[in-house]
Amino acid sequence: MSSSKKLLIIRLSSAGDVLLSSPLLKIIKNAEAESEIHFVVKSQYADIIRYNPNVDKVHLVQDGASIHKLENLHRELLGESFHSTLDLQNNFRSVYLRKRTSENIRVINKEVVKRALLVKTKLNLFSTVRSVSLKYTQVYDESIKEVPRPEIYMPDEILKRTDQLWKTVGPGSGKVIVLCPGAKHFTKRWPVEYWIEIAKKFSGRNYVVLLGGEADKEICSQIQRNADAINFSGELSLIESTAMLTHADLVITNDSFLMHAANALGKNIVAIFGSTVKEFGFFPYGVNSKILEVDKLSCRPCSHVGREKCPRGHFKCMLGTKPDAVYSAAVRLLEA
Repeated sequence: MSSSKKLLIIRLSSAGDVLLSSPLLKIIKNAEAESEIHFVVKSQYADIIRYNPNVDKVHLVQDGASIHKLENLHRELLGESFHSTLDLQNNFRSVYLRKRTSENIRVINKEVVKRALLVKTKLNLFSTVRSVSLKYTQVYDESIKEVPRPEIYMPDEILKRTDQLWKTVGPGSGKVIVLCPGAKHFTKRWPVEYWIEIAKKFSGRNYVVLLGGEADKEICSQIQRNADAINFSGELSLIESTAMLTHADLVITNDSFLMHAANALGKNIVAIFGSTVKEFGFFPYGVNSKILEVDKLSCRPCSHVGREKCPRGHFKCMLGTKPDAVYSAAVRLLEA
């Protein structure tokens, strides 16, 4: 590709999805070193992508942006003369933003029918389990069968700031175990009483750290009140929480952005899955990891993104994964 050619990539949200586009960016730059990559993303997730050296320019969309603001951005994109456009979102905003941006527009296949059949009827038509990163990359080149693990880049000032904060709490002896009990939807959250139990199992000989956003402060506070743990929830930005993960020997997490961030940093991961399944493409890969889930549960999956309550009221998909099983999986990873 000549140096004059530009590629436009659209992935507006959410945090994990934006991060999972990083293997695609690396593959494009490796194949077309002189290409110029532009990336459209919601402003609240910009830090996940703006420091990536494979991205030449970031275009921001404000959350809840009016059609007027989208029109202004669309006009800006039309002025860039893109050679190719890759829409990894394929929703009404991305459809509007991508139109006429290039003569070569490629769009992610969300496999909506397969996904709906698995959720509604439990008929599994997914012949293979592909990571979302691979799905994104195949929009660029469908012949690609493997992708590197995700990458996340952080500026020196963020790393220095979190290192200084880390030093104020001072790691104790033993391993650093980071617990990430948050997730956007209720059915993707392991119960707080289980988190308390796992924190107790690791505290004492190890150093237990709690990470999460503003929405996770209450559950992290409950854990801290009942177990010996350092609680950073609600104190750090998304990128600062990622930087704090660099200190972890092992991360125990729900299916959330911090799971993907730990994956990008090459950490040992124990991931707890409830209402969702690996067929949807969200799982750690390329690292030492273990996914714990309740198999052969007739109501699972009940959603491809998660729900605000269990539709059947029993929440067996999460309650069935016991702290002892999580602890055993974690110890095996630490000893590997």
